[in-house]
Amino acid sequence: MNPKLLFASVIALTLSQMPALACPEGNLRSTDYIRRGNRCEGIQRQPVSGNSLRLISIATRKIPSYQAEVSMKIPGINGGGKPQVKVQSLDKNYQLDNPSLTENRGFYTLLWDSYVLKREEVPSNSLRALASVNFGSQVVYVPVILGQSSGQYEFVFYSPSRVKFPVFRILRNGKEVYSNPRNIAQTNEMIFTWDGSNAPAGRYELQIEAEIEPRGKQTEKINRKIVFEHNPKWLK
Repeated sequence: MNPKLLFASVIALTLSQMPALACPEGNLRSTDYIRRGNRCEGIQRQPVSGNSLRLISIATRKIPSYQAEVSMKIPGINGGGKPQVKVQSLDKNYQLDNPSLTENRGFYTLLWDSYVLKREEVPSNSLRALASVNFGSQVVYVPVILGQSSGQYEFVFYSPSRVKFPVFRILRNGKEVYSNPRNIAQTNEMIFTWDGSNAPAGRYELQIEAEIEPRGKQTEKINRKIVFEHNPKWLK
C-alpha cells in the first residue's frame, strides 16, 4: 500500500471516536483510571504516543472553578441514540469515558465528583470533550456543554508533530458559513473557535486540509470532512 494512503487511513481512524474499553476496579481514594460508579475516570499512567492528528474536542465550556461536582450535557439529536462521549485533559493525562448518562428534557447529562480533578490539579480550561452518534456508517458529532456554555464552540485537534491547516471551513448545505485557515505550523493542541449563535439549527460539515510535518519525515497532506450537529440554543 502507498505509505501516504496508509497514513491517511490512520488519520481517518484516529479522527473517529472508538468505543471505550472496560476500566478496572480499584481504590476510589486513588486517582488511577478506574470505574467510579457512573463512569470510568482517572489518570492514565501511559500517555498516548504517535504522530497522528486527532480530533479531541467539539465543545462549549465554562467552568470558572471546580465545585463539589462537575456537570456535562450532550444534546440529543433526532434519530440518534445515546452518544459515546470522552472527556480528557492531555495536560495531566486525565480521562473520563464510558459514563452512565441520564436522559432529561432532550439532553444526556452527567454529574461527577471533582475529587480526581482537584487532587491532580487538572486545570478546568484544559478539559476537552468529544461526543458522537453513529448513523449507520456515518459518525455525527454533537457539541458537549461542559459546565455552562461559553457562547462559542471549540474545535480542538492534537498532534505531537507540527501541523498547518491551509483549510478550515464550516459548511451548511454545501455553502461556506465560516473559514479560519492556519498557515503557521503548530504542535500539540490546535484550537479553533466558532460563534454559531446566528447560524440556524441543523447538520453542518467541517472541512479541513492539514499538512503534517513529522520529525525527520516527509510532510503528509490530508483532507477530512467532519459532520456535526448545531443548534444556536446550545450556545446560550
